[in-house]
Amino acid sequence: MNVESITHEPIENTDNVLSTVIINQVSSQCILARLLIDVLGKPGIDNDMEMMGTGNTWTIIWTQSSSVIEETQT
Repeated sequence: MNVESITHEPIENTDNVLSTVIINQVSSQCILARLLIDVLGKPGIDNDMEMMGTGNTWTIIWTQSSSVIEETQT
């Protein structure tokens, strides 16, 4: 897997950030989903996460507190 791009946008009137990551060379969507849950937490419980993609390119969008942006980038 290869991270193609990462963007962060502040959500107005909150302390949250909308993060978007495009990942290519994904050989298994199941492995990608497990990695994301390990890193970001459970969708709907720890964050609002959405995965979109086909084949080997996927876009992941989620919200999280702005205080953990450095962790997200890592």
